[in-house]
Amino acid sequence: MRSGAAMATVAVWLSLAAAVASAANTDASWWAYTHVRVVKEFSGGRMLTVHCKSKDDNMGTHWVGPKSEYEWRFRPSIFGNTLFWCHVWKGDDSQIVYDAYYAGDDKLYDRVYMDNSYWVVKDDDLYLRQFWKGIDVFFHH
Repeated sequence: MRSGAAMATVAVWLSLAAAVASAANTDASWWAYTHVRVVKEFSGGRMLTVHCKSKDDNMGTHWVGPKSEYEWRFRPSIFGNTLFWCHVWKGDDSQIVYDAYYAGDDKLYDRVYMDNSYWVVKDDDLYLRQFWKGIDVFFHH
């Protein structure tokens, strides 16, 4: 009888582990992906150069052409300390360094909708697009 109870316990744990693993592999899970986008919306034919990274992940250098964007996704740390920062160049001497995602910054996190941030580089500066409000919010760097 003891082995039957032990096998039942193991079966319950395996079922639970399978359910958690299955949920973690979908965007609709309790631990969904966060999406970050950087888009070029400045004038001229210059390319936007984007290099984003975190403490653990270097996303590499990417070149963004007119009306194009660079996007990546990740799952934030359950400890709430995930930080990604970006360095962007507008093809001339102007450059911007900013926190693209930081769970520990309530002001930034409140501006991001449903774990999706959409950074817009324009002629004059950097903006965070808020689709649900229909506006681009100036993001002083």
